Amino acid sequence: MIQLTLPLAPSANALWRITGSRMYKTKLYKDWLEEAGWMVKQQTKQTIDGEYALHIRARKTNKRRDLDNILKATSDLLVKLHIVEDDSQCMALAAEWAKESSEPMVVTIYAMGEADDTGLPKLQ
Repeated sequence: MIQLTLPLAPSANALWRITGSRMYKTKLYKDWLEEAGWMVKQQTKQTIDGEYALHIRARKTNKRRDLDNILKATSDLLVKLHIVEDDSQCMALAAEWAKESSEPMVVTIYAMGEADDTGLPKLQ
């Protein structure tokens, strides 16, 4: 199991822009990838090989946003930093808003052997 504390991921709607035929990462997304990347490097050198389950617990803000929109940026970060090999190996996802949390986002990655009988990560 790997547990990471990260800044709240940007919405999937704010990750990419298209100009003409060119698609590029937004400044918001690049800045988040850099900040979150440094935070991960300070917290772990562990990796998970093979299939895994992902649990995200994010602090609820007053801003109206969809919970599922933080999944893509978070998954892509884990691949970019080689925490997991490929996000296609994610076999289960769980995400929740935490109204009473001091951390913006806590990401827990379980090797599939660490998941419960339903295939979902063990929630705390």
